[in-house]
Amino acid sequence: MSEPTGNYGTRAIHGDTWTAREITGGYVLSVHTGNELVAAVTEFVASQGISGGSIEGVGAVARATLRFRDPVDLSYIDREFDEQMEIVALQGNVSLKADVEPREPLVHLHITLGRADYTALAGHLKETWVNGACEIVIRASEATYKTMDDSLGLNIYALD
Repeated sequence: MSEPTGNYGTRAIHGDTWTAREITGGYVLSVHTGNELVAAVTEFVASQGISGGSIEGVGAVARATLRFRDPVDLSYIDREFDEQMEIVALQGNVSLKADVEPREPLVHLHITLGRADYTALAGHLKETWVNGACEIVIRASEATYKTMDDSLGLNIYALD
């Protein structure tokens, strides 16, 4: 693939499922159509050694599994949607799991999806397959860590 004709200060970074470019304070990332978004983002942050930061993005997907957490029994209820949808908002964070060695990146994403009838779906993103463009900005920060809080059943920031 040839370099675009823009005035870029950095070269493109290529993975099997994505293309990226470093920008001031982070990266722009394009997940290739037909690929699972969460896996692609996780592979990208691991490949670049990103250990903290925020994620935002837009795009289009053909299928998604969203999760809703039941706070009473601390479980997730998954629901699949098999239709073309627009990513209206993708947001989340990157951290490291503090209680495992080697420390693995933890990508936590929430998504709002627009349907063809102009209604929206939203929730914790378990998985989704890109069908069209998927453009993401990752703002890198210093390392942040999450540990399992057994009383919540969630990985939360370890700030103490």
